[in-house]
Amino acid sequence: MKKLLFLLIFLGTFLNALTFEEVYTIQKVQGTMKALSGYKELAKQNNPKAIHELALIYLSGDGIARNINKAQELLEKASDLGNTESTYVLAKLYLSKKTIFFDEKKAYNTFVDAANKNHSKAQLMLARFFLLGEIVPKDYEKAMYYFVLASKQKEYEANCFIAYMYATGTGVFPNFGRAHAFAKDGFNRKDKLCVKVWNDYNLFKYPKDEGFKIGDYNEPTK
Repeated sequence: MKKLLFLLIFLGTFLNALTFEEVYTIQKVQGTMKALSGYKELAKQNNPKAIHELALIYLSGDGIARNINKAQELLEKASDLGNTESTYVLAKLYLSKKTIFFDEKKAYNTFVDAANKNHSKAQLMLARFFLLGEIVPKDYEKAMYYFVLASKQKEYEANCFIAYMYATGTGVFPNFGRAHAFAKDGFNRKDKLCVKVWNDYNLFKYPKDEGFKIGDYNEPTK
């Protein structure tokens, strides 16, 4: 009995001593089930990274029963604690018609929250909403604004959309040279949108940007 009690105390002390990085390594090397108790212990301590990983485990059903309700609860908690990736995943959850949490207005507002905290993928998502008129009315100026924010953070898909807008004159003056500059790297990486824009508008013919330099972002961040 004493040995069992000692073992339980030892295990509890061991789990309390583990950092998030150590538990994360255990998950990657030994699997989710080995890391689960460590994440739960860190979650009790309001560790936002651990709460986020725990949410992803429940969301995917990795080694345990899938529980969307628990995942949503944990994502909200981690988001409130400042984890912007949780805010972004929460927004995607609200956007999914496959869950009981589907709510486009809440999804949009949550993407805005993540974007305002400088989450590049959230910025890219908002830009697409404004470009395509999804959830919100079309607004090409706002679309370009968010594409540029995402591009500056090396969210390279944003460059393909910027290239498309310059090639088509969508919300901006047409500028094939600038479209070339934004599409070139994506074309070389075989990004589908960049390849399509490059080929549809023969951007190889326009290697030089001869348009007026407007604003401070006329070529992509490398």
